[in-house]
Order: sequence, then structure tokens, then C-alpha cells
Amino acid sequence: MSTQLLDSEHRTDHRPAIATTDAILRALGVVTLMSLALVHIVQLVPTFQTMQLLGVGYLLLIAGTVVVSVRLIMGAPTQAQLWAPVAILGVGAAMAYAFTRVVSTPLDNQDVGNWACTLGMAALFLEAALVALSAYAIATHSRARQVLRAVSNG
Repeated sequence: MSTQLLDSEHRTDHRPAIATTDAILRALGVVTLMSLALVHIVQLVPTFQTMQLLGVGYLLLIAGTVVVSVRLIMGAPTQAQLWAPVAILGVGAAMAYAFTRVVSTPLDNQDVGNWACTLGMAALFLEAALVALSAYAIATHSRARQVLRAVSNG
């Protein structure tokens, strides 16, 4: 009897739990992306008034967050294809922030050395969260596939 119970527990269908986890991660990704867009929307007018090229960069980042959010909602063939754009956007935005703090360019010549910008720190936090969330989503799904394979083979 106990062997039967263990076999039935081992063969539990994990798909609903995996689907729930996936939905939660995707929703969290969309909320984090929209939060990153909001940080840049708040700064859009003052940025355009002083540094038009950087304002264009903000618009591109905001558009990118919307496109990547829609992709998270619509789905992709694989988790890597779904989450890679999220991670790339997070890394790219963080690198752009760091670049403007290190190098004076026509894009932004006023922020060199200004690492203490409050909204900048909030954006960096969100960008790091996007990268971490992407890595976690890809790793979790990979682990879940291994469990499903083991259950179906076992």
C-alpha cells in the first residue's frame, strides 16, 4: 500500500504548478518593466528641456519596455526567447546609466559623477531586478522540464 501511495505521489502532475509559477513570474516582469518605464516618464520633460538626445533615449527605453512587456504577455516558443529580451533591456539600461556617469557625451554631459541620483538608483534597482527575474525564470523552467521528464520516464 505504501509503495502505491509513493508511486502516485511521484507521478503527480506538476504542470499546473509550473503554469502558475510562469504566470506569476511573467506578471512580475510586466510590473517591473512598467515601473522602469514610469521612472523614465517622470524624468521625460525635464530631460528633454536640457538634453534632447537623452530624452530620445528615454523614449526608446519606454517603448522598449512596452514591447518587451507585450512579448511577456503574448509568450514565446521557449523561456530563453521569452526572458532574454527582458534581461537584455535591463543590462542595456544599466550600462547606459553607468556610461553617462563615467563619460561626458553630447547625449548627456551633465551627469558625469552623479551616482547619487534618486531616480537613477531606483532605475538601477529595477534593471537589476529584471536581470535577476529573467535568470530565475529561465532556470526554474529548465528545472521544471527536468522534473517532468523524470516523472514521465519514471
